[in-house]
Amino acid sequence: MDTRYRCVTEVASTQFGAVSIRQLDEMGVDRSLREKWTRRQVLERLGPRSFGIVGSPPSWHRSAWAAATDAAGAGYLGGRTAARLRGLDGFTGDDIEILVHRSHRGLRTPHRLVSTRLPLGGLDSSVVDGIRCLSAERLILHAPLFDFTTIEIENAIDSALRLRLVSEQRLRTRVVERHRQGINGGRLLLDAMVDTGGESRLERWFLAIVRRGGLVRPDLQKTFRSDGRTVARVDAFFPGGLVVEVAGHGTHSSRLQLQRDEQRRTELTLRGFRVITFTYNDIRDRPDWVIARLREAVALIAS
Repeated sequence: MDTRYRCVTEVASTQFGAVSIRQLDEMGVDRSLREKWTRRQVLERLGPRSFGIVGSPPSWHRSAWAAATDAAGAGYLGGRTAARLRGLDGFTGDDIEILVHRSHRGLRTPHRLVSTRLPLGGLDSSVVDGIRCLSAERLILHAPLFDFTTIEIENAIDSALRLRLVSEQRLRTRVVERHRQGINGGRLLLDAMVDTGGESRLERWFLAIVRRGGLVRPDLQKTFRSDGRTVARVDAFFPGGLVVEVAGHGTHSSRLQLQRDEQRRTELTLRGFRVITFTYNDIRDRPDWVIARLREAVALIAS
């Protein structure tokens, strides 16, 4: 086999078994040779600008890499594809979705293509696992174009906040701007931001309970420090000194975790804070009970 083929396979091995036409050209593999290798079934076409090495295992990452290459200069991987690449909660499917500027909506691709009239620049994207995709902020803002469900949008927002991929205040400002401008999906995004600020779906449910109960919105993920060390990072802190922890399924999964939880409670109690805890089942199944107990706690703090 031509030594050029060895060079091609070496490059492709770092790209999930895929290679771009531009790279092939740079290695001296012109159209005629590409067609020859395709007939000999050592190369296979993946997209208009991408090929795969026959024998390399087909994978979602290979498809995503090829799709990003095909879209280069026109747009970026977006939607659920970008969400999965960035490790956002709940995105595990094999969708390949691309966002391009409207001027490129005729781009040939075997994958789902969505267009926007808004500008798309280099600052709207970054490379993850060697694959260029939309930034977390832009993929959230464009989520309605890809028909994200309410749960998908909320999961994307909450996990992007937890992973420190977006700023809540900046995202909220951008969402409000879109709603005011009448951009499609602005209302859906605005609704999803109402109870955001936590780092999980459980905390989102808790904020919804607080809002429904007419209580003051607490500070979330507040850190307390003393003598140069972190004493505790709590789920919710209400004015007056009330600390609320929301315990998910994984809480107290080990003796060490239980010890840490109780140490945090002790440290906070000794500093004059009142600490209460609600479990996953409390928040999911007994919201009225949670509201009643919160009101009691707030009243005790105020008295």
